[in-house]
This record gives sequence, structure tokens and C-alpha cells, in this order.
Amino acid sequence: MDFRVSCRIFLLKNFIVEKYNAVMKNLIILAALCAAFTAQAAEATPQAALDQFLKFELDGGRLHNDTEGYYEQVHLVDGWKTDALNCDGARCKATVTFTYTPTAKLDMEQAVPHPTGGTAQVEYVVQQKGGQWQVEAGKDTPHVSRVALEKMLKEGL
Repeated sequence: MDFRVSCRIFLLKNFIVEKYNAVMKNLIILAALCAAFTAQAAEATPQAALDQFLKFELDGGRLHNDTEGYYEQVHLVDGWKTDALNCDGARCKATVTFTYTPTAKLDMEQAVPHPTGGTAQVEYVVQQKGGQWQVEAGKDTPHVSRVALEKMLKEGL
């Protein structure tokens, strides 16, 4: 075998090994992210699942979630209150009352208009799957804490 052929085989082998290592590294990172998200999304009690989901949503988590698509606007929230969960077997419902940020004096087109603020009630469904409780997230407009959105805008989303 001549020297040039040996060099080409060696270089091709190194290229393939590098590509394989890069793909495997990305797969390991993806698997770790999926495991972390699943661990956060599933909880031992329906109340814990709802609390975890609301923290995720109000911190703007759904804005960074590629599976849900892109949202042009969000409901800006100053406060919220969760009513007691009503459960029937492995399915629970809870009503969350959101207090909206008045948007009349805000120059923020990302915010759904609530000129004088106000409140709204949103129903969430929590289901038990595989021994863990998870919130059924809809495709509705996300509710984001005003403080969290301001922080994201300062940091450049």
C-alpha cells in the first residue's frame, strides 16, 4: 500500500471518529436535558405538579420551549392564586386566578393588552401518568410574570 493511500485512510478514519464522537456527545446532552425536563415535569402529588408548572410558566419557561412553537404575545402577570384541587381518581382540576399587569402605560407589544389590569381564571388539568403527576399544558397564550419578562428583555431573551 503506498504512503498516500495510507494517509488518506488514516485521515478518513480520524474524520469518522471525530464525527461519531461529536454526534454521541450531542446525543448524551440531549438525553440529559430530556431526563432533567421529565424529572421537573413529573411530581409526586398533584399540587406539587401544579406548583412546579406554574413556576416554569411564570418564569417564561414556555417561551423557550421549542415543542410549543413561537408566541408573539404573553399575558403579563403581577400575581396569582391557586384554588384547591378537585380530584377524581387520576385526574385533578384546579383554577388559578391571575392578576394581570395594567398595560395602558407600557410600551411593550409582547404583552396581551390589559389596559387596566384585571383578573382572569384559568383551569388546569393535572393527570397521573406512570405514578407521577403532570400538568396538561395547552396551546394557550403563556402567562409570564412581569418581573421575569423584564429580566429576559434586559438579558436579550
